[in-house]
Amino acid sequence: MGNTISYNEKPFELSLGEKGTIRGLQFDNKSRRYAGVPYALPPTGDHRWRKPRPLPASYLYGDGDGAPYDATSFKAVCPQKAFHIGNAEGGSGAYSEDCLFVNIWTPIRQDYDEGKQWPVMLWLHGGWFQMGDPSQEPGMDPTEMISTGGLDAIVVAIGYRLNVFGFLAGQALLSESNGYSAGNFGLWDQRMAAEWVKENISFFGGDPNNITLAGRSAGAYSVEAQMLHEFRKPGPKTSLFRRIFMDSNAIPAQPKSLTDGQEQLEELCSHFNIDATLPADRKLASLRQISALDLVKAIPHLKQHTFRPITDEIFIHSGMVDYLQSQEFADEFRARGYRILIGEVLNEETLYSAYNGPTEPTIEALRLQISNYYAPEVTDRILQCYELPKSDNLEEWKTLFGETPADTKVSSK
Repeated sequence: MGNTISYNEKPFELSLGEKGTIRGLQFDNKSRRYAGVPYALPPTGDHRWRKPRPLPASYLYGDGDGAPYDATSFKAVCPQKAFHIGNAEGGSGAYSEDCLFVNIWTPIRQDYDEGKQWPVMLWLHGGWFQMGDPSQEPGMDPTEMISTGGLDAIVVAIGYRLNVFGFLAGQALLSESNGYSAGNFGLWDQRMAAEWVKENISFFGGDPNNITLAGRSAGAYSVEAQMLHEFRKPGPKTSLFRRIFMDSNAIPAQPKSLTDGQEQLEELCSHFNIDATLPADRKLASLRQISALDLVKAIPHLKQHTFRPITDEIFIHSGMVDYLQSQEFADEFRARGYRILIGEVLNEETLYSAYNGPTEPTIEALRLQISNYYAPEVTDRILQCYELPKSDNLEEWKTLFGETPADTKVSSK
């Protein structure tokens, strides 16, 4: 991906039938883009840390005065602290909790292929589940790939909740929701976006029965999580996807438990001086009063600063590794006609070592950072696989830390 060529841009209006009209951009006579198209209601206010809510059946794409919905420019993305920027952002401009949008790129239909339906690729961005955006930076924009690169398909990039907004977890959330959800909100966002695409992509010329789910880094982890959820969820056997592509990540071990998530939630409450003796619902009510900007600014000050998917027995079930190694998984994969492509990015250990590495040349500091990715018992097993540095050179410890997630989740060496 990547867009470096300049195009003549002009508005283009697309009818969504009874659902309204959206106005996107056409690039020369080669491709079109519809940016910031909502697929769910905003997860704000009391809906922070709850599952996404679908758009109501009466939802109409438009401006409220009869004009089309403006999809000519990108919308805000989830509040985050981006390592390459270095500043905690959260309350203005490009960042907002109202971030459940998809960006859609399509070829342009020619007269001779009026009845054609394009295959569809859903793209889940990476960024450790802590940062990132749905292909809005120039390096990931697929305009050029469709316009001049010969890609005869639709690309849909999914925006989803990240870091504390998408992956705060714990028993408190389970109790509050009567068992409805306890975390993994970013994964639920992705799923609702995929359901929206399945229902609506035909308006854009896409084939709802030919969808590939793809992702890089945390996006690849998400792809595997979505596949496993499809296979293991109760109810009718349905498939949102036909193929999956996992680039440079996977789920290497059973994710943390609800108890592990609860410890992180309690640390967050302590940071904001929320009374530890309060009932769970009152703690969460207090956290919901804290601004998005202040929450993002707090994250680097937490020992458990990395918010990730957890084993909640609703989206991600226990026994995941055994299931992946079972005949049951193989039979399910084959019965659904799935196809899978797996790739990796070289030298990822250098990025991991530079981001949230140990701050001291000690095993305790190393264990703390590894434990931000893995459950305690997995952290112990990982440490047993490496020879610790014999010096107090902090760079050596950071290098070792970078190797641990790269080896377990990415590398084939």
